[in-house]
Amino acid sequence: MIRFSVFLAFALLLNPFFSQKMNGISVHGVKYKPNFENYSYLAKSSNANWASVQAFCFVKSPTSGVDFNRKDYWYSQTIEGIKLYIKNAKKQNLKVFLKPHTITQYANVWSGTFGCTTEKDWKKLELTYAKYILTLAEIAQENKVEAMSIGVEIDHFISKRKKFFNLLIKYVRIVYKGQLTYCANWDGINKVDFWKQLDFIGIDSYFTLSTEKTPKLSDCKSQLKTIKNMLKSVSKGYNKKIVFTEFGFQSRDYSGLNPWSWEKNKQTPVNLKAQSVCYQAVLETFWGEDWFLGGFSWKWHLDYSKSGGNYDNSYTPQNKPAEKTISDFYLTHL
Repeated sequence: MIRFSVFLAFALLLNPFFSQKMNGISVHGVKYKPNFENYSYLAKSSNANWASVQAFCFVKSPTSGVDFNRKDYWYSQTIEGIKLYIKNAKKQNLKVFLKPHTITQYANVWSGTFGCTTEKDWKKLELTYAKYILTLAEIAQENKVEAMSIGVEIDHFISKRKKFFNLLIKYVRIVYKGQLTYCANWDGINKVDFWKQLDFIGIDSYFTLSTEKTPKLSDCKSQLKTIKNMLKSVSKGYNKKIVFTEFGFQSRDYSGLNPWSWEKNKQTPVNLKAQSVCYQAVLETFWGEDWFLGGFSWKWHLDYSKSGGNYDNSYTPQNKPAEKTISDFYLTHL
């Protein structure tokens, strides 16, 4: 324990990146070019000091590889759009985390389980994915992005092609000089074997907090104790701090139950209190830990006036009690 504490103190002295919590928001992209002046509303209403900008690549089939910068999709997924989302976040003095998502577009296959059946197809996937990530690395370096990920919830891919990802990290390091991570699914932390090559451990955190319709804060925090101890052990084992590269809850009944399961809960009744309680539990449980660096609330929209509200059961905290819960906490916990 003493050695671990000394390591963390030494890391703080060497790297100012670790001197302040990442009070982050995940900024949702849109189909058409948005009014970027609305970034100011996000910064003020959330009291965030970091913004996550998502970039997307697409997999059409097991033999297609990935493609990106698609002009027929959303503006926010074009190279031009990604750059402007970054630049306008920085205008609001927000540090930026660039987060590359992989979207699978066949047979209802999730990004965490997709893969190839032949070596030829694996090589094509690797080549096209490397081009995608290295393009983002160049954008990140040119725009002074503080942190980026080499992937998001692609657990099967990273487990089957370990040699490729170890090499990819080395090539990204040549291009990009900021902080580097990978965003593991909440149940995939132990499937990653290259944490030691990265600067911090990223987790898309959708752990179950409660099975109640409207959870109690004390019950949620009690449920999180076991999770906190497990993550502390992971952090200690790798000598790396942990970031919740996503964390969030729908404003619905049973908000704390399977928070990742948004599609099955589209019609679930609105429950604003449940969302707020779950957020408060996570914030109060983790932000005081020295091995925990912070996280990014999922998700916030640039068009603030039309986002969330009392009749919305989606993830966004905007114009809901959860927004105040997050904003008040961020203001006093840096």
